[in-house]
Amino acid sequence: MTDYFRCNLFITFSFLCMLISALSFSYHSLNSSLAVQGNVVNDALSQKIRLEAITDDNTQLLTEHLALNLLFIQTESRSSSWEANISYPSLILLTFPQLATKFSGSTDLFSYTFKLRFNDQDHALIKLLSTFVISLFIAYLLCLLSVKRLLMHVERNILSEISNTAKPTRHSFPAITRLLTQHEAEHHKELQDQHDKIETLSKQINMDNLTGLYNRFYFRGELVDLLAENKQSQSAIMVLVRATALGHINKHRGFQRGDNYLKDISNMLKQCTKRYPDSQLYRVSGPDFAIIIPNMTAAVAHKFAREIKAKFDEYQSLHELENVAYIGITTVHSGQQPEQVLARADTALAKAQLEGPNYWAFQQQDAQQENQGQSYWKDVIEGIINKRSLMLLSQAVQPIHRNMKNYQEIYTRFIGSNNAVLPTHTLFAMAQRLDYTVKLDQIIIENIVSNSRTQMDGTSRWGVNLTSHSVQSSAFIVWLERLLLREPNTAANLVFEIDEVVLERNIVSSKRAIDMLRRVGSRSAISKFGHGISSFKLFKELKPDYIKIDSGLIQSITDDNASQQFLRMIVDVAHRMSCQVIAEGVEELAQKQLLESMHVDGVQGYLIARPAPLSKIAC
Repeated sequence: MTDYFRCNLFITFSFLCMLISALSFSYHSLNSSLAVQGNVVNDALSQKIRLEAITDDNTQLLTEHLALNLLFIQTESRSSSWEANISYPSLILLTFPQLATKFSGSTDLFSYTFKLRFNDQDHALIKLLSTFVISLFIAYLLCLLSVKRLLMHVERNILSEISNTAKPTRHSFPAITRLLTQHEAEHHKELQDQHDKIETLSKQINMDNLTGLYNRFYFRGELVDLLAENKQSQSAIMVLVRATALGHINKHRGFQRGDNYLKDISNMLKQCTKRYPDSQLYRVSGPDFAIIIPNMTAAVAHKFAREIKAKFDEYQSLHELENVAYIGITTVHSGQQPEQVLARADTALAKAQLEGPNYWAFQQQDAQQENQGQSYWKDVIEGIINKRSLMLLSQAVQPIHRNMKNYQEIYTRFIGSNNAVLPTHTLFAMAQRLDYTVKLDQIIIENIVSNSRTQMDGTSRWGVNLTSHSVQSSAFIVWLERLLLREPNTAANLVFEIDEVVLERNIVSSKRAIDMLRRVGSRSAISKFGHGISSFKLFKELKPDYIKIDSGLIQSITDDNASQQFLRMIVDVAHRMSCQVIAEGVEELAQKQLLESMHVDGVQGYLIARPAPLSKIAC
């Protein structure tokens, strides 16, 4: 309505200009008429004033000073004439006080009544001006009203075109319509851009960057929504898949291979779920995947699990792995708690891991114990400890320089009740949760010492891995020291490998363990070395006999100049401290050749040798 007020202001200004012009014209016309008639009055005044009580001299004096332009004329309107009464005595007393002494006794000294009349031309002019002013005012009011109605009509038409979703054949305001259409398109584009940004942020929050699947947060929300009690009765099958070979691949083949391994599992699961359009696939943690399939029966779930296992078996054979992943299946019903469903799936997964590579298990009922999955693993680990059901593997390290002795790293594989190999990383994780790690390390070292009596020829050294719990356990360190003191020949050829991150957690316990190994004649090695500058500080504090370069650094060594410079610095510092350097995870010939040029002492990896059995199952 701003334009409306501007229009009103313009019309009002025009009206005032015309009114002022009319009044100015009237003033000048009337002034001219009064000036003419004033002369007539002046003449009549000079002739008709009655001078009864004054002399000729006084009359002349009075006539000279009482000019018409010095008098105050009070007028009043009487029909069509103008009449003025003038009383002179007071004016004479004020203007000419010298005459007061002569005329003080007279109260009606001067009195004259005259009439001022306008002629017909003046009357017509005044009537015309009055009519013009009144007409102008009426026109002003009508103009304001018309402008207001016009603007309100324009406003209604514009609102009608804006609110009308159907496209009319003819527009009342084409220019406005085009402008509105343009603004609408721009606004729609801005909204679309905002929508795209929101979707991108949503994907970043709810999507796994590696596999492109929904992540744990989205999975949790979907599961809670599915189990909501306020919804109608719903049922579904939940499948939990654990990629147990991830840790082994990351350690021995590099993190890039580990990422590819997870992508391959994701693709295999996608292929298996194509037949079920309502299914949803998630990556809920590092090695864990989850699948929710609504309205699936138990029989179909068994068939679905067999399909997944077949693909895993094929992948295992193609990539020469001990296992690929395990499958746990359970039912889902609305009204249940998410923790209840996840506990059943974890129980099923624990059963599958005890059956054999890539196996699956179905758990429909809740476990009677608080955590039946842990209960299963507890029985399995205790059985392994009591029966010493384990198998030793070894992977050779190829010496590059003559001053390095033969070296092979010892690995452990655990055997289940049905002679199936159990997933090592899963078993160690459950052993750590159930506080069996130290006992497992003890039976592993005892088994290695027992095999060394018959298989160690004194020309090679065996590398033995120690877990973080064992390194930080004072009781284990005392036990190990006593064992090695009883076996001095074996102790001299053992190299105890401890991960760099384990040693950094508690430098005091780590230094105590390294010093004990040095006292009994054994050697120490920092494995997965080279995470940063802090590695040199740890190296200076512990002074190990070997350092084994992390496979992640080796994977990028041929393409990354910074990694090459960093490795050269590690080799130079280690050799100055009489420490030998072994590169882990070597799988390409170019890597081996480059490492040889850097004067690395030994290389280890699938390019050199794969893990091979060291002994049969010990009873």
